Amino acid sequence: MLIGVVDACFIIDWASYRGRRALERMFELLYVHEEVLEQIRTRRAVEFVGELFSRGVLRIYPWSESDETEFLRLRDEVVADPRIPSLERPDLLCLVIARNLDAPLLTENLGVHRVVQFHPRYSGLTVWTALELLENMVYAGVLSVRSPEEFLELVRGYERDTAHVFKRRRLEEALERVRRWLGR
Repeated sequence: MLIGVVDACFIIDWASYRGRRALERMFELLYVHEEVLEQIRTRRAVEFVGELFSRGVLRIYPWSESDETEFLRLRDEVVADPRIPSLERPDLLCLVIARNLDAPLLTENLGVHRVVQFHPRYSGLTVWTALELLENMVYAGVLSVRSPEEFLELVRGYERDTAHVFKRRRLEEALERVRRWLGR
């Protein structure tokens, strides 16, 4: 089982997914910054966060002065890079936490993905959207599929539950990886 970091956009979407309990089978522990929690306002997401806290799966990350210093440095560097869209403070905090813990960051935020794509200190960071998480849950045996079509149905169920539709190209790439994995 893994340790991970979650941001608000991920929690809000994942809270609507009927298979949300699979998150606890994939991750032993998830960290969140308290400022991320301030962004979570929907009833369903607040209840989901409460469930994760009560089961000991979710914890608030113990932020330090050195973390704040890294945040300020990262913020200034991101602002100076035109390839990276503007990010809010909580998004950058999650990046710092994930880097410190060497843990996957769960997010749907495109800007976070751009930081990992273009920033040298963050280029080795693992960032998963819900699509990559579902895919990695299959590889880890947390979710079971016997065919690429079953994986597609799993993804389509997530899309129906959350109203979050994945780009066709990304979905096709994930399907191909799952197809190869199933054929091994």
